[in-house]
Amino acid sequence: MTPYLFVYGTLMVGIESKTTGFLHNNSKWLGSAYMPGIMYDLGRYPGAICVPGYRKRVYGQLFLLEEPEFMFYHLDEYEGVSHHNQKEDEYLREIIKVTHEDEQKEYEAYAYLLQYPNADLKVIQSGRYLDYIGQHQAHLSFIREV
Repeated sequence: MTPYLFVYGTLMVGIESKTTGFLHNNSKWLGSAYMPGIMYDLGRYPGAICVPGYRKRVYGQLFLLEEPEFMFYHLDEYEGVSHHNQKEDEYLREIIKVTHEDEQKEYEAYAYLLQYPNADLKVIQSGRYLDYIGQHQAHLSFIREV
């Protein structure tokens, strides 16, 4: 099990909530990273897909988890990953390749990826959630709730 986690949404440094505090207190922030893919606005939070070889990027952050099994137990619950009937889950936890921005080094990391994107979803063109949320009240409200 890789101990690395790539986050691109509500779990990033710069967002304050109970769940982000839990992640940040039980891991080491390694810096900014990105994956090739597309980020979507799901109404109150983002979702993204990884598309290897795609020219557009989803920007996020890379963490080294102190106790991966313990952390994923709690993070899976937060992300709604059930492990019982994954076909109904909004996200899947998958291992992907991400690039650390400063080092330009590739890591294999877990990420919570949107399972069923569709053409009706709004694309977050910049791929940068921290730049996006300030202009979207529904996202800010959701962060205050979690």
